[in-house]
Amino acid sequence: MLFADQMAQLSTDQRLHFYEVLAHNLTVGMRGVWSNDALSDAEKIDRMKWVNELLHRVTAKVYVLRLKTHEWTEADFGEMIDGYMRSHPGIASTIEEAVRISYRSVANAEMA
Repeated sequence: MLFADQMAQLSTDQRLHFYEVLAHNLTVGMRGVWSNDALSDAEKIDRMKWVNELLHRVTAKVYVLRLKTHEWTEADFGEMIDGYMRSHPGIASTIEEAVRISYRSVANAEMA
C-alpha cells in the first residue's frame, strides 16, 4: 500500500501527530547513525545530512498541516521520502523504521 493510502486512513489530527512523532523518531534514527562504529565518519556525516534534510521537510509539513498554508499532498510527501531513499540508499532503513514506528504509535496499526 502506498504511503498516501496509509495516511488517508488517519484523521487530520492523527496525521499531524504522525509527523510530530516522525520528527522525533528521525532524530532517534540519527543517533543510531552517529553511534554506528561500522560506518566511516564521512558516511556518518552524509547519512545524518540527508536524514536531517528529511527532518527539515517533516517539520515544514507539520507547519503546513497545522496552519493550512497550502496544499502538500500525502502522495507528494511519500514520493519525496522515496526519492530520498533512492538517492541515498544508506538512509533507507533509518527512514523506513522511523516511518513504521511513527505510524504504529499513532494508528495503533502496522504500516503496510
